Amino acid sequence: MKIVNFLYLSILLLCCQTGFSQTIWQGQYQSYRILVSGDFDSKIDSLAFSIPELGSESKVAVKIVADSVSFKNDMYGFTFKGKYNPQKTTITGIFNNYSIPNATIILKKQNEIKPLFFAQHPQKPYPYEVKDFTFSGKNTKLTYGATLTLPKNKKKYPLAILISGTGQHDRNYTYVGREFFTVLADYLAKNGIASLRVDDRGIGKTTGDFEIATTGDFADDIDEEITYLKSDPTIDASHIGVIGHSEGGMIASIVSSKNKDVKFMISLSGVGVSGLEMLNLQNTAILKSYGFTDEVVAKQMELYNILFKAVYDTKDAESAKPVIEAKTKAWIKMQDSVMLKKIQLSDRRDETFTYRYSRDADKKWYRYTIHYNPEDYLPKITIPVFIGNGDKDIQVPAVENVNSFKKYLKTKDLTTKIYPGLNHMYQHCTACTQKEVKEIDEVFAPEVLDDIAKWILSRYKK
Repeated sequence: MKIVNFLYLSILLLCCQTGFSQTIWQGQYQSYRILVSGDFDSKIDSLAFSIPELGSESKVAVKIVADSVSFKNDMYGFTFKGKYNPQKTTITGIFNNYSIPNATIILKKQNEIKPLFFAQHPQKPYPYEVKDFTFSGKNTKLTYGATLTLPKNKKKYPLAILISGTGQHDRNYTYVGREFFTVLADYLAKNGIASLRVDDRGIGKTTGDFEIATTGDFADDIDEEITYLKSDPTIDASHIGVIGHSEGGMIASIVSSKNKDVKFMISLSGVGVSGLEMLNLQNTAILKSYGFTDEVVAKQMELYNILFKAVYDTKDAESAKPVIEAKTKAWIKMQDSVMLKKIQLSDRRDETFTYRYSRDADKKWYRYTIHYNPEDYLPKITIPVFIGNGDKDIQVPAVENVNSFKKYLKTKDLTTKIYPGLNHMYQHCTACTQKEVKEIDEVFAPEVLDDIAKWILSRYKK
């Protein structure tokens, strides 16, 4: 973020000095923007260069020959060779460095820096109505920044509240430049379904302290959103539902179990098992995705599960750090040096491990989540429910979580679906690792969008 702010400041200062906007040549490869500031000119021998997502800034040596353009920085290993189009508004060429090897890049002439763009992101003019606004929570006393997307020419419609997953997110649920909820809201609106998406606490136009909030607090935020929707006379609040992703699916379960104004629930990669079981499933799947042997994974999970249980049992303690340190030291004494090296806990690296884990384990959010029990909520849900998961999801493994929903939900209208080839963020993946997410241009698998819209509409018509 500091890099982007610096670039904007630099551009602003230049504008003030010269009286006109500086040219920006901008391209994109996967989740990276390539920026060159200034006009390519035979009299220019260097220009400012940046890859904001890598925090990279430098000067590049420029060479212009007729319609050919090239630049490089030998120190950082950047090279680009390309050609102008006839109008000199784009330059198409090959960019190469250690992060972006031999990639075809189209640099477009802009007068300002643009955000990352992906083909599924909707473009204006929209065939629906979009309202940005703020409202106040009656019980939380927070101000919420929100976007309401409404189908045009409809007086009645189902309306879905979109709930993001773990971490602090803006209302568009932006991850590595991809706007997950913008794409979902666009698809819903085009199919006659309204939606509300809201900034998380402490980001955008929503107030509050995200760092001290729990999943239960986030559920309170959804209740405030429902209260607002019911109070606005311009909104059809007769068929409000919730769509939650990941932790958002857990929040959807909490809200749906107690708020009678919720008429349908969709959980996408939502947590259906207990907090303890979720930590075991998630960490096992992630470790395997890194290519560790079964022996190493089993040994690491042996320690992790000891610590998870220790934190679980210290619910009322001021800090879990003493018990984490004691349990880790006791476990390490029982291991041989070869295994400790394999699991990267040799040479006192266990001290760094326990420090980092203790810091996370003492957060209110972690304490709340590890004590989550689906039996407290799912049996109380009787509205129509759709449960979806990708079979390549390593953050919320599909089979165990879907089966737990099936076990505890009491609704008579339950749909479950495990999508082949999809990762946690509903992208068609190849390696299906966490790293690959930013390498895939797809934002949201079309078949899932289609299933969501059709499912909601079929229940609304009933």
